[in-house]
Amino acid sequence: MAFGLGGILKCSYSIFKAVKGNKDQVERRFKSLEYANVAILHDKIYKQCTKYLKSGWVSVDDLENLEYLWRGYRQLGGNGTGETLYKKVLELPNISPAKGSVENVG
Repeated sequence: MAFGLGGILKCSYSIFKAVKGNKDQVERRFKSLEYANVAILHDKIYKQCTKYLKSGWVSVDDLENLEYLWRGYRQLGGNGTGETLYKKVLELPNISPAKGSVENVG
């Protein structure tokens, strides 16, 4: 055989290094995408919560949509300002002060 044990080990090590380098690159990219998703979700939650807090109420449909955003944000490790605003919105009534009626219940 032309390879011998040293050649096989060297070839195996080269393959290992290539796979390990690719794995590290994929992990870095994944972390970057995760960070970007948290940033996007935070921005969306912040804007929506600010809007609802200014209006003084939130519809049931909007609250459900905010809940979906919040779950993803929290599972990715987001918290802080987003959590504070989200909890304040949960305390808002589901009735429009202008309309005096319940929105989307049932």
